Amino acid sequence: MLQKLKQKLLNSYRGLSKKQKRLFFTFLFLLLMSVGVSTAVTFRQLQKEQKADVAQENQQIPQLNDDLSQIASDDQKELNVLLIGYGGAGHQGGMLADLIQIAHIDFENKIIAFISIPRDLELKLNDGSYRKINTVFSSHMSGSEPIINAGQVTKNLLSSVSNLNIKYFIAIDFVGFQRLVGQELGSIEVDVKTDFADQWYPIEGRQLDPCGHSNEEIAHLTETLSGFELEKQFACRYEKIYFSAGTQKMEGGDALKYVRSRHSSSDFDRSRRQVEVLTGIRKKLFDLDALSNIPRFFKQVGQHVASDFDLTILQYFAPLLINANDFAIKNINISTENVLTSSKSNNGSVLIPKVGHNNWSELQSFIQQNLASETPAGE
Repeated sequence: MLQKLKQKLLNSYRGLSKKQKRLFFTFLFLLLMSVGVSTAVTFRQLQKEQKADVAQENQQIPQLNDDLSQIASDDQKELNVLLIGYGGAGHQGGMLADLIQIAHIDFENKIIAFISIPRDLELKLNDGSYRKINTVFSSHMSGSEPIINAGQVTKNLLSSVSNLNIKYFIAIDFVGFQRLVGQELGSIEVDVKTDFADQWYPIEGRQLDPCGHSNEEIAHLTETLSGFELEKQFACRYEKIYFSAGTQKMEGGDALKYVRSRHSSSDFDRSRRQVEVLTGIRKKLFDLDALSNIPRFFKQVGQHVASDFDLTILQYFAPLLINANDFAIKNINISTENVLTSSKSNNGSVLIPKVGHNNWSELQSFIQQNLASETPAGE
């Protein structure tokens, strides 16, 4: 009878998930302690099985490959990846691209350049219409995988604009970003260049708070004011945030506020802050030795992002990325201080090339010159 009970318990145990096994193991341990020595054999057998599960899981972790012979010669030179941040569900204009950066990884010269693309950059689409780059992302969400489709369209357009072969994109919304930084990475350290304060950072969940105004007052304010002047009439919807210069530990919410804040600085300064946070993320990934277990790392991070960059591709580039934590960082900020100028169109206030609408020759030269220089302009 004891043998039958033991076999029944073992059969039940094998059919459980790993989490259920742990709970089952704990329960059985307590049960066996109460029953005594007569069932100790079953307990030892379960211990062996749990150790076997752990050993099998560890055996599935591949050794980090450092063999470059399997990587095409062109791929050994550089890799370009488009990074897109967007608000997501529950945010006003949640599908508009809020962060647009091209990560240019130069393997030969050991440099990572973040090329900041302003959200108001207006460009011509294949159908002849003009759109801001941030609305290109939101307007091309279609099919069974809308984020993937929108990301690939945006990636292809920016490849033409920048004259860089952007192979992949990674898109993440505000919630995913906070969870990535706070949960998967366990916070990051960011080198804040200068003191930064914003008295008008939006408080999540209070976007429609009337702040004591009646419906009639709100209607009048909406008719007579717009933009930031209208927002200032609803002070209860905002909070003050502050980051002092120096190395700052940031959780997910802190990092989001730092990269998203816009009222106390320009979009171009936002791009600089975004690069500081991206640099902090890169450092933490290497501190965690993420490349030593690519499948587990990809599974943890992949649940928060949408991308055409998959596990196979990451493993393919892994030998080139092993020492990327030692690569120098460049920030190439495309702005009105170099190749762009402010303009007006049917899309409102936009940015276009100084040399002419949809003429990207000067912008492309600016990028190449700064990729080749030791200290890029626009930092």
